[in-house]
Order: sequence, then structure tokens, then C-alpha cells
Amino acid sequence: MRNPKTKAFTLIELLVVIAIVATLLAIVTPALRRASQQATLVAVNADLRQIALALNAYHLDHNTCPPTREDCQTGSLDEHLFQLPDELTAEHYLPGTDPTDPMAALMEDRFHPGRTYKYRSVGQVIRDRGRIHPSIRSRLWVPDGFPACSTIEEERGQWYSEPDTSPVQWTLFSVGPKFDPQQVRQHFANRYPVPRQTWFNPEQKQGFIVRMRLKNGNEIGSFEGHR
Repeated sequence: MRNPKTKAFTLIELLVVIAIVATLLAIVTPALRRASQQATLVAVNADLRQIALALNAYHLDHNTCPPTREDCQTGSLDEHLFQLPDELTAEHYLPGTDPTDPMAALMEDRFHPGRTYKYRSVGQVIRDRGRIHPSIRSRLWVPDGFPACSTIEEERGQWYSEPDTSPVQWTLFSVGPKFDPQQVRQHFANRYPVPRQTWFNPEQKQGFIVRMRLKNGNEIGSFEGHR
């Protein structure tokens, strides 16, 4: 039996409550998204630092960098092009995966599930899934005067294919949020990820999360803005 003293909400009151809740959600949701993305950025930078330590340890042991891996089957950045070197997992510098897994290491790009972080260096290149190509070299495009100067204009930089002459030894990168491979091809061609213009832009919330080692031994990248 209904208690006569109990007052039910009217339709107008319910609508007012719903409107207030919707307004609060509209205010809170963007902030939660920003916090979530910032947390992912921090985690990605930590992952790249771990891989960088593995690369430096490999270099100390072998006096060279692992070869770059180019996937001839797709040649696409949204697939397994430039995935992490098998050498790092084979010699236990990084955790490995099942041999049937297309990923080379258990270092999945947090912004690109099912793919490892990307790795590019100069010098040796592996194609056809396992063989070092005898005549083709892996190249990096570096702006003139980098890192003090940076541009994506092709005529204001050059390609390097030899470790002794390249200003950059190796690069590691995540494709970052809002990754659009077609946009990358259209604006940057294959001149990524060295130029700063390709790095993550906090205002646009887009771009590569980058860590690279220079010839002088310093490491730089987009992580400098997210410490």
C-alpha cells in the first residue's frame, strides 16, 4: 500500500536531474579522456626508454645496431613495417613472443594494438623476413642542421645510409593517437620520424611518439615534453 506521505518526482523534476547529469558528464568526459591519453603517453615513453636501453646494450655487445626490418609483403606503416628487431628478443634483451606470432617482441604499441613499436636505423636492412639484403641499405632522412634545426622540406635535408656519417644512429617510435597512415604518406612520404614536425603535437593530439639516439650519444625525442 502506497504511503500517502511519499512524494514522487514529477516529470519536470526528472528532466531537470537528467539535464544536470548530462551536463556534468559533458564537463567530466573530455577531462577523463585527456587524463587517459596522458597516462598512455607516459607509458609509451617508458616503453621506448626500455627498448632504448636494450638497443644500447646490444650496441655495447656487438659494436653495431640491429638491422632495420622492412616488410616486403605490405610495406605499410599500419602493418609490420619497421617492427622491432628479432635480435633483441633472440639474445634476451627484450621479452620474446611465440614463433608463430607476427610481432617480433612483447612490446606492443599502446596506440597500435597487434603491432610492435617501430624501429629504424641506418645500414643493414632485412627483407623477406629474415635475410639481410646484400646491396640495399636502410636509410634515414635527416634535416640539415638537425637537431638544432628541423624541417620536412625534402630539399632541406638528406638521406643517410651509413652509420659513420648519419647524425642519427637509430629511431624508436609509436604511431601515436589518431594515427592515419594515408595522411603520413601524403605529408611526410618516407621522411619520418626524425623531423620534429612529425612528432606528437599536444594541441592536435596527433603525431609520432619518438625517441632517437644521435651520433654523439645523446637521446632526444618527443618525450622531452612529457616528463
